Amino acid sequence: MDFMGYPICKEEYAQALRQKMAERTALVISTTYCGYCNKAKSLLEKYQIPTNEIVLDTLNPNDQMEISNCVYGKNQRFVPMIYLKGQQIGGYGELLKMH
Repeated sequence: MDFMGYPICKEEYAQALRQKMAERTALVISTTYCGYCNKAKSLLEKYQIPTNEIVLDTLNPNDQMEISNCVYGKNQRFVPMIYLKGQQIGGYGELLKMH
């Protein structure tokens, strides 16, 4: 995934996200209070898909903002945001349609 398509994405955060994606098949951007995030993680677990997670609300505010800038650019921001094999697929609804 090329996060640099969003000019507000800093390279150091893009690299960190690429690294997280390279480590596992799936990456879920989530928050602790998101029900659909939990459903997405459960579905990935059900199919034994190795998953990394970035929980935005557990990060310091600057890191939250910078990661969000890379993931969403200036677009509407929602969780979960799910990546499979480095490709952004969208949220829980899109993941559910794939199974």
